[in-house]
Amino acid sequence: MKTRPADREQRLIARAEAALNDGTAMPEALAELLDAHRKLVSRMGRLTRISDRQQLQLRELSELKDQFVGMAAHDLRNPIGLVQGFSELMLAAPEMAQADRARYLQIISKVARDMGALLNDLLDISAIESGKLTIEATPQRLDAVVAERLDLLTNLAERKQITLKRRLAEVDRVPIDDRRLAQVIDNLVGNAIKFSHPGTTVTVSVWAEDGHGCLAVADQGQGIPAEEIDKVFGTFQRLSVRPTGDEKSHGLGLAIARKIVLAHGGRIGVESTVGEGSVFTVRLPLQA
Repeated sequence: MKTRPADREQRLIARAEAALNDGTAMPEALAELLDAHRKLVSRMGRLTRISDRQQLQLRELSELKDQFVGMAAHDLRNPIGLVQGFSELMLAAPEMAQADRARYLQIISKVARDMGALLNDLLDISAIESGKLTIEATPQRLDAVVAERLDLLTNLAERKQITLKRRLAEVDRVPIDDRRLAQVIDNLVGNAIKFSHPGTTVTVSVWAEDGHGCLAVADQGQGIPAEEIDKVFGTFQRLSVRPTGDEKSHGLGLAIARKIVLAHGGRIGVESTVGEGSVFTVRLPLQA
């Protein structure tokens, strides 16, 4: 059975009192008593710090839950209303012209995709904040993973009349969870397209530098005000810069991207100038 520090201190106090009677063992008893006292104070201090950290984490989780519920209620209310409204409109008019019916179905489909994307982001950020993000990395070519995602994003850029340019050097031996890194690429390139005007260019670059595989996404968009740069990677943060088309922005994508990059042992940063555009850069360590 383990002896608690407080019990040990009580026994040493008894020894010190007994030592007062003969005086010979007093220095040794006092030294042991002081040592036990210091250890007890140190232990209590550690427990207090742990308790404070736990309380802070609980407060942060509570705030996250409130933000989560608030965003879900706010950002899903209108889309659900649109789906319901157009569905009821078609049900009430069975003889509706085929062209009108097709247009309404396209709207319902787009709204459903937006809701699905939001729900996926909410589930991801919930898993990340609760410490359940898992990374299954294997050494891969960074440029090949990026090229595959860009093939899927080209149509998104073309629909908005934005040129998607590639500068991909071969970078091998980068430990990557390709499914998770795909989220990072989709968020960075998707945001560049979302916040850029038609007729501009988004350039995606990959290169190796100082033991890292690097990925940069540069746009010619609106840029981010200097006072908002620190908020860019925050959870549920919405900046003053708005999408240039009819896209939605929920303030979750970059927070998710940052957590995924950090879980890979990497870093992510941004440089931006209002009126000129932004450059987001990811650095992932090469396999030793």
